[in-house]
Amino acid sequence: MNEQEQIKKLIKNLSITEEEAIQLMEDDKKIDKGAKMFELTPEQKKIAKKMTITTSATKVDAYGKKSARTKKTDNDKSTLIEKIANSIAELTEQIEITNPEREINFSFNGRKFKVILSAPRK
Repeated sequence: MNEQEQIKKLIKNLSITEEEAIQLMEDDKKIDKGAKMFELTPEQKKIAKKMTITTSATKVDAYGKKSARTKKTDNDKSTLIEKIANSIAELTEQIEITNPEREINFSFNGRKFKVILSAPRK
């Protein structure tokens, strides 16, 4: 489709003037090349970020009743992490349990290591 056909299509579909259609096509070309033409202000960015958060600490059921979400603790994983940390502690003194159910960071011979425990569902 050539440029004149595109301009006619824009005029028809968007109900705009020919000048506006030409300006629209020029703006599209600039945006395609990476120009940031419609940036939000810092205040608008904060609001946009706040509005896009989907998780919250509370949930609402079908009856409109609110309740707090709680994460169940996995005692098996906590025990395993503790046992692994105790085993590694014999080899090094710099050990840190970052997440009691998941992650251990430690240093060995001047290098940093991380152990992550996962429990597949099936």
